[in-house]
Amino acid sequence: MKKSGKFMRYINDLPPLKELLLATNSFFRGYIVNHIIAHIPCELFRWVYYRFVVKMKMDRSVFIYMGVYLYPPTFHGISIGKNTAINRNVILDWRDDVYIGNNVNISAEAAIYTGGHRINSTDFAYYSAPVRIEDRVWIGTRAMIMPGVTIGEGAVILPGAVVTQSVPPFSLVGGVPGKVIGTRQKDLTYDLTYRGWFL
Repeated sequence: MKKSGKFMRYINDLPPLKELLLATNSFFRGYIVNHIIAHIPCELFRWVYYRFVVKMKMDRSVFIYMGVYLYPPTFHGISIGKNTAINRNVILDWRDDVYIGNNVNISAEAAIYTGGHRINSTDFAYYSAPVRIEDRVWIGTRAMIMPGVTIGEGAVILPGAVVTQSVPPFSLVGGVPGKVIGTRQKDLTYDLTYRGWFL
């Protein structure tokens, strides 16, 4: 520990070197995962990288399609349940914790945000809050989940909806901002087990 502390003090005394190391770290943690790994057409390879390099907490049954974008490359805590599918070009924001339950389907180009800026802040103040998505939630194409939202079990977020407040279980949510417009049946038994090697 002492040697490590001395080394960091030495690095901190050399701002250009420190900046170079931070930029290199950002490159390896962000650029590679988003612009190389995410586009390799082998699901097993991507899963191994996300699980053991990026350190996502997830079961082997989780299926992450090509093109998923992890924003930003800080890799905060993320946990994904069994048989969950994250489709192509989904944005996962890791500025705060993200929990995704079992048998969740996140459709193409949806976005889950955990951080942002206060609209009425004079200094564009930053804030963050965790997002929680419970079991068997279905998030439609291009829907947006905003910071601090919990989506209850079995809820459906319709395509294009912008969810700014927590959603009760088995609700059907649509619109901008998202509002409850119906309900979903509660006796859900499906498992999202479809998998392909080159998607």
